[in-house]
This record gives sequence, C-alpha cells and structure tokens, in this order.
Amino acid sequence: MRFSLLIQGAPHAGAAGETALGFATAAAQSGHDVGLVFFHKDAAAIANRFAKDERGTRGKWLDFSKRHGAELVVCVASAARRGVVEGQSLAPGFQLGGLGQLVATMAEADRLVSF
Repeated sequence: MRFSLLIQGAPHAGAAGETALGFATAAAQSGHDVGLVFFHKDAAAIANRFAKDERGTRGKWLDFSKRHGAELVVCVASAARRGVVEGQSLAPGFQLGGLGQLVATMAEADRLVSF
C-alpha cells in the first residue's frame, strides 16, 4: 500500500513528531511505501534550519527519508509565514512545494493519513 502523510501540527507536538514518525516507520517496516510527507501549517516550522530541534524531530524525519526514500515537502506558503525561505533558512533534505503537489500525490497514493 502506498501512503502519503499530511502533517499540520507544530514540530514539538506529539502528532507532528512521535505519532506521525512512528506511523511512517511502522508502515515502511511492514512493507508499505511512504512516498510523500507534506508539512503544512505549523508543521512547516520543522524545515527552519535555524530553529532549535530539541527533540531531534527534524533529524529523525531526514533519517526516515534517507532510509525509505520519502520526499519531505514543506508547503511554500506555510513556510514563508514561518520564516522558512529557500536558499536562506530551508534545512537541507526538505523541499518547498505547493498544495497542488500534495493533491497530485494523493491521486497516486492508496491512502492519505493526516496528523
């Protein structure tokens, strides 16, 4: 089964951190594909390379992406509202994208799981 994830909660909140990452890890370990992780609203703050990452959430998502080939896409509008700008404060490993990219990926996925 192919999953896409939509994360909207702040990076330090449980849903954006441990819950979503735990789901993604369990799905991948069970043989499912997690093709896209889309960070929207407050979750876009995860991609600010200058922000403190006390729980290591950013690093854990980057590690997940490397191990399982998931794209880490941050909503460009949400990111701009939180000071995340490509070429300046966007953390390596994340890319900016629009809601159109999320919709296109949803059409290819079997399930969209929102956190």
